[in-house]
Amino acid sequence: MVGGRGLKLLLSSPLLLLVLALSSSSWCPSAYGTIDINYEYFQKITVWVYNELDPNTTLTIHCKSKDDDLGEHTLSYNQEFHWKFRNNFYWTTLFWCNMWWHDSNGRLVQTSHDAYYARRDYARNCRADCFWSIRKDGWYYGYNLTSGKLMFTWDKQIQ
Repeated sequence: MVGGRGLKLLLSSPLLLLVLALSSSSWCPSAYGTIDINYEYFQKITVWVYNELDPNTTLTIHCKSKDDDLGEHTLSYNQEFHWKFRNNFYWTTLFWCNMWWHDSNGRLVQTSHDAYYARRDYARNCRADCFWSIRKDGWYYGYNLTSGKLMFTWDKQIQ
């Protein structure tokens, strides 16, 4: 017989939680049918960044997360940089990018923004591929290259 303390330990046991989770998943049918697991939540996501500034303008990009430094990359016009990852369990995955270029007068134009944030971007249909088109007036964001909407300007954020 399990006492009060033993029952609390049993109910808080990770093994019990695993058994309960499996019994309600599609792996283990029950008398009440099955529950489908949405594997879309666990698929890899690719973020694409395209330099669409000007044929004579290079874009320098440096992206990071809390855990990964993707390095500095210089993109020629129409060149792209991309990376792949999976969202973490808590949906707090965040990548931010610093980007800079020189305008026709030689002045440095630069800014830093979140290039991917799980809770924001999943709701905006970025579930497999997210696209950033970097232009002279700002960063355009979409779930494909032609769906871009101005999200950030070089000096402020638009939402």
